[in-house]
Amino acid sequence: MAAEKATEFLSTAWFEQLSTTLEGLELEGPALVIGQVVTGVPARAEADVEYSIRLGGGREAAVVPDSVATADIVLVVAYRDALALATGAATVGSLLGEGGVKIRGDAARLVEAGALLEAAATATTGRHRIVT
Repeated sequence: MAAEKATEFLSTAWFEQLSTTLEGLELEGPALVIGQVVTGVPARAEADVEYSIRLGGGREAAVVPDSVATADIVLVVAYRDALALATGAATVGSLLGEGGVKIRGDAARLVEAGALLEAAATATTGRHRIVT
């Protein structure tokens, strides 16, 4: 079996892998679109990267690169913290406790969707090799 090719975090290939991982994933729970703004992304003319993930509501999970326009809640995180989230080295809860996440929108929605977010994290975290 060939080794899995590593993808650069937040690259087009990374978003494609995330999208593929989410295909067919239907998570029980209230509909939620969670956005993420990653600040200070290295080697980018525009230092921030935005994307959203649609979860729950009886629909297939999906990723929307380059937009947080439809997000119910938006997490604003520094690049290193976003990388820690993507690799499973940190959780939103741990970063909140450290002040590493800023929340835009209704924080109660984040709490209400805790089980949904945990299921999504379990389904996606560590599924692909990431390089920076």
